[in-house]
Amino acid sequence: MAAFLSSQLYKSLPGIALALDEGLATTNDTYSVFYGERLPWWVNVTATGNTGHGSRFIEHTAVEQIVDMANKALAFRKGQRDALHGTFHADHSNCSHVIAAKKRRLNKDAQQSEMKLGDVTTLNLTMIQAGVQVGDTYAYNCVPPIAKCAFDIRISPHDDPSSIGTMLDMWCQECSSDAENGCKVEWNMIDEQTGGLTRYGKHALTSYDAKVNPWYGVFALAMEGMSLKFEPEVFPAATDSRFLRALGIRALGFSPMRNTEIMLHEDDEYLEEEVFLEGISVYVGLRLSVYCGVVIIGGV
Repeated sequence: MAAFLSSQLYKSLPGIALALDEGLATTNDTYSVFYGERLPWWVNVTATGNTGHGSRFIEHTAVEQIVDMANKALAFRKGQRDALHGTFHADHSNCSHVIAAKKRRLNKDAQQSEMKLGDVTTLNLTMIQAGVQVGDTYAYNCVPPIAKCAFDIRISPHDDPSSIGTMLDMWCQECSSDAENGCKVEWNMIDEQTGGLTRYGKHALTSYDAKVNPWYGVFALAMEGMSLKFEPEVFPAATDSRFLRALGIRALGFSPMRNTEIMLHEDDEYLEEEVFLEGISVYVGLRLSVYCGVVIIGGV
C-alpha cells in the first residue's frame, strides 16, 4: 500500500473520500468499527561489552547489559498488561506510562466501558541473541562482545510515540555500564518494516465525530438504520489504513462478523454460514447508504 500511494497511478486517480479496510470479529452482538490503530515499531537493540575467557569475571559484558534492557522491557510489558486486565502494582520502572494506562482504566470503569487491547501499548521481546560463533556451534568458554535483542512494540494512540522513544533512550542510558569506554546499549528502528514511517511518526486517526467527519455520520446512520450496534475502537495491530490516514484520507476498519470467536491467522480459521451471509447484507446496506444515500430501515 505504501508503494502504491507513492506511485503515479495513485496520483492520477480522483481523491478518496472514505476507505473501508479490514476489521475484526467480535464475540458479542456489537460490531467494532476501527478509526485508528496502534503504531507498529520493530526495534533492534545492540549491547557492546568487554570480552574474555569464560573462566574469569569479565566486567561490563554485553550480555549483562542486554539482560538489564530486556528486564526493563518486560517490566513495561507487565505494567501495560496489568492495566488492560485491571491489576496494578506500585513498583514499575515505567511508572509514567503505567499511571497513564491506569487512569484510562479508571475512566473506562467509570463509563462502564470495556478496556480494549488498542487502549494500551504492547511490547514483546521477539529475539535475543549472543555468543561467539565457531562454525555451526558456539565457543562456550568465550564471553561475547556483542548481544542483541528485538522488540515488537505497538503504540496506542493514547501514548505519544516520542515518549516511547525517550523511554528507550533512557533505558539504554541506564543499562550502559561503561559508555565512555564503549560498553553501551543502543537501539534503532527497522524503518522498512514500518512502511518508511519516521522514528517519531505521529498517530493518524479518522475522526468518529459526525460533525467533523460526515462520512462517519453516514456510516453510523446506515448501521443504526439496520438496527445494528457498533462501537468505535482502536485496531490492536496494523493494517493498510495507517498509510491512508497518514495522507489525511478517512479510513474505517470494519468486518461484519459478530458473535464470532476472533481467530485471526489461526489454524482452521472459519466463519459460520449465517455470519458470512449476514455480513454480505450489512455491506450491501452500507454501500447503498455511502454511495447512493439510501438508508435501509430495519434488520439486515
